[in-house]
Amino acid sequence: MAARPKSICRKVACGALIDAPGYCARHAKQATGWNRSHGDKTSADRGYGYEWQQRRLRVLKRDCGLCQIKGQRCTVIATEVDHTVNKATARAQGWTDEQIEAEANLQATCSTCHREKTRAERGGGA
Repeated sequence: MAARPKSICRKVACGALIDAPGYCARHAKQATGWNRSHGDKTSADRGYGYEWQQRRLRVLKRDCGLCQIKGQRCTVIATEVDHTVNKATARAQGWTDEQIEAEANLQATCSTCHREKTRAERGGGA
């Protein structure tokens, strides 16, 4: 019986030849569906557990569910909560964790404005 021809990895622009249809060893993780952006850490592991969720709800209620950033492409309806002074800057200025997480340093924001603010704080990168 003739050998089966090699397949190309399903990852766009990879081009690796493999024995069976699917992903090459380098892109095998993509075969499992989505991957966590923060490794294997859950939101609770990263400090966003029950207490944070309750604080988040209070901030959204305090700001009446309206985006406080109001950028150019603002959707107005806030679904997320953002640190007014981001964590890295606050720590560099000597803030304590209690000051960083205080509701006075939190604001309701729409996902579009939150993403744009975070991108600008990171220097325009991803």
